[in-house]
Amino acid sequence: MSVGRADRSKGIGSSLLAVIIDEAIRRKAPRFLAGASEAHPDALAWAGKRGFREIGRRIESYVELASFDPDRFRARVDDVRGSGIALKTIDEILDGRDGETREGFIRALYDAETPMWEDVPWATPTPHWPYDRFRQMGFESGQMIADVSVVAYDGDTIAGFTMTGKRQSQDGYTWMTGVGRSYRGRGLATAIKVEALSRAKAKGLRALLTTNDEPNKAMREINAKLGYRTLPAHVQLEKPLLH
Repeated sequence: MSVGRADRSKGIGSSLLAVIIDEAIRRKAPRFLAGASEAHPDALAWAGKRGFREIGRRIESYVELASFDPDRFRARVDDVRGSGIALKTIDEILDGRDGETREGFIRALYDAETPMWEDVPWATPTPHWPYDRFRQMGFESGQMIADVSVVAYDGDTIAGFTMTGKRQSQDGYTWMTGVGRSYRGRGLATAIKVEALSRAKAKGLRALLTTNDEPNKAMREINAKLGYRTLPAHVQLEKPLLH
């Protein structure tokens, strides 16, 4: 919801919100969700006065690829490869596959993602998306950048992966990065991201962006080491409706 600058402080926003809240209550919605940027403390204060409370923060960050130096992290990537882990792009994996084997890979990737998703420290409960949506978004929409999406294999087992989507014409966006439970603490997440960033830079992309919930400190620390810069957080808000 937004009100033009010239028309603020006239009660327009409050009136609009009242209509929306009344309709939500009529529909027996248990709560009303909203959000605002921490760059706009006036908006957060306005929401707070109207019964909204903060329930989480999502932090977007980006790295400019012109300044990213993969050689700084080459030893980590070499260590991971030396342990027997193979890093392959989804473009390489799908090359030459027919319909059945292609579908088998997509299903295996989804199954590998499921426990990773469950372990992500989301700020608010976020159920794993259905397989059909995963398949459509990643492999049918044309939005994935397959040669900047990297899968880590331990033999035939998917140990971790990162998927990259399109963001305008010059940028990419990390949809998901995850490592299997039994492979954590071995540098796989860093190696996978370095490989993706290296390929994005070689491809001529300008930047890679990502979003992490505030509680996901482990991934935010990895991103910071890789040179990601944070943008103002998106503050998630909630207003209980049913008492």
